[in-house]
Amino acid sequence: MNISNDTPALNYVEYFTKQLPVDLATMAALRDELAIRQGALSAAQDAVADRAKAAAELATAKTQAAEMVAAAKDKNDKAKVKTDELAARETELADQVKAFETSSAERDTALTIRENTFSTRERRQSENQTRLDVLEAKLAEDQASLDARVKDFQAKVAALKA
Repeated sequence: MNISNDTPALNYVEYFTKQLPVDLATMAALRDELAIRQGALSAAQDAVADRAKAAAELATAKTQAAEMVAAAKDKNDKAKVKTDELAARETELADQVKAFETSSAERDTALTIRENTFSTRERRQSENQTRLDVLEAKLAEDQASLDARVKDFQAKVAALKA
């Protein structure tokens, strides 16, 4: 289509039959190309917006990850302190158990010695009691014998006086 008006007048019939379909085809191709370019431009704008959004999300994720790492390090440090405390307590408890077992063994030994001493003393006391019982019986017998002899002697003395 000529719009500069530098050519002679147009033959409309020839234009409509020959040139217009070509111009319409060219315009349709241009329209399609413009739509493609517009779509590409929209896609590029969307991609830029998506990149900006992704960058913001990445920054947020990095911040959250840094916070998580810091929290994990803090928890790990606390766990290490607790582990060290528990190891110290375990060592202290093991020492206490060993000390208790040692003192318990000493007490058991002392108790065994006391029991043996008690048993020995009880046995000796029983033997002494048996001996005392025998001596008491002998004493009673000797006393009865002496009393009988004294009566005999008194009877003889009384017989001599009479």
